[in-house]
Amino acid sequence: MLEQELKFFVPESARPGLLAAFDAVRTGSITLNAIYFDTPERELALSGIALRLRKEGEQWVQTVKLPGPDTLSRIEINHPRPGPELDLSLYQNTPAQAALARHTGQIQARYQTRIQRELARVRQGQSELELAYDVGHIESQGLKLLVNELEIELISGESLAMFELGQRWLYKHGLILEMRSKSERGDALASLVDRRRAKSESLDLSPSQVAAALTRKAYDLPKPHVVDAKDLEQFYCLSATMSLEQVIRNAALLAGVDGIRPDFARQADYLALMRVGLRRLRSCRKLFKMWLSASEGYANTRLTHYFGLFGKARDHDLVHLEITPLLLKAGMPGPAPQPQPAHLEHDPVQLASAAEFQSLLLSNLQSLICGPTLELNGVPEPQNLIEARISRWFQTIQLRSQRFAQISQDKQHRLRNRIKSLRYCLEFLPSAADKQGLHKVLRECQALIGAVTDVDVALDWYAQHAANPEQAQFARQWLTHARQGRAAHAQHALNALDQHQPHTELLRR
Repeated sequence: MLEQELKFFVPESARPGLLAAFDAVRTGSITLNAIYFDTPERELALSGIALRLRKEGEQWVQTVKLPGPDTLSRIEINHPRPGPELDLSLYQNTPAQAALARHTGQIQARYQTRIQRELARVRQGQSELELAYDVGHIESQGLKLLVNELEIELISGESLAMFELGQRWLYKHGLILEMRSKSERGDALASLVDRRRAKSESLDLSPSQVAAALTRKAYDLPKPHVVDAKDLEQFYCLSATMSLEQVIRNAALLAGVDGIRPDFARQADYLALMRVGLRRLRSCRKLFKMWLSASEGYANTRLTHYFGLFGKARDHDLVHLEITPLLLKAGMPGPAPQPQPAHLEHDPVQLASAAEFQSLLLSNLQSLICGPTLELNGVPEPQNLIEARISRWFQTIQLRSQRFAQISQDKQHRLRNRIKSLRYCLEFLPSAADKQGLHKVLRECQALIGAVTDVDVALDWYAQHAANPEQAQFARQWLTHARQGRAAHAQHALNALDQHQPHTELLRR
């Protein structure tokens, strides 16, 4: 069967209200104790497969979950069992047979879950949905990660009903959209145990310390992230959804998923990669702009406002975490500006956790999952048109790169954005073997122009917020000199673009 569900982290402040709301619709509760299995090298997890034995009340059930057609869907195969004994022979003649057969004899218990689940069945029009409020923990070798989440699963009917119900509960209770399954978090927890044992480090960590350790890194797309699609709409949906998932995952981290309280530097990492995800999504939509459906166009327009707000927060992080230390090292008179975003319209953590933004992320996900996403009926050879657009983008970049030092700051900034858009789109292409090294050159050009525009941001900031006239003068002189050197390095990298031409095939032929 195909399982499709939404997940939400329930912040501590939302839990009393959520429980009260559940009292009105609850149909039952159940204790769920599960054992999850994998090979020592995590081969099932790396393939997106979860294998478990779970005691549901008094009944043991063996379950395997395989990747589904979209990021919310999994192929789920269940078998009742007389006890907690794993039997892989149950998967003969099923989609799981090939994936599990080669690991026979290597599979072992890796982590457990202990969950108390409150249940409710809800009808939404002609659709039936199940709400599950899960409280408990995931455990591996004594380390525990707490669980407090709401799941909304589509039992029958249309996916749209799941999103509509999710929007109501999200907005009413201030929930955080969550993309990680329990199996993903459990695998991360077991991997943490492996790393600490390999380094002879203590496993005496509190749940809050475990949560902090598991959310240390911001989320970026795995490399490579080539999209292999049968048609243009599938290519668009997959690449846009991957980009949006990067946004959602980092927004959850920034908002404090699992009760974490990230410090200033960690917040900056989450924010930076969340904006990369937003840029990837905007680039994908820009490539297909002429054929976006009404829902996709509207979703993109609404995200643009938040992209700007988060951009202001990112500029603040840049000044305090990257530029100011360089200035102080060079001898800038103090006092150093305090890293408090008091001048920002919104604090990035509050913005990421706000119901308005989380609701917008859910709306964007709904548009991609429920569709339609593109309107290509009657468009002659749309693939050729889009491939031609990529070629034109590259030609424009080449032309403007030749005079980088002479064009205005605004045009330099726009050139960098064009390079970003081209680079992010090319990374999704199945033809992106990139034997000529174009991706590396684009990445280098983006970084070096970014170093120039970073100086421009800092120049504007210190002109308004320097602690005193001496500090303002020092910053202006040092940054102006630094800009000249950085612009020369950028021009040298941009000159290398003349030796390249992008492969533009969107689909394998």
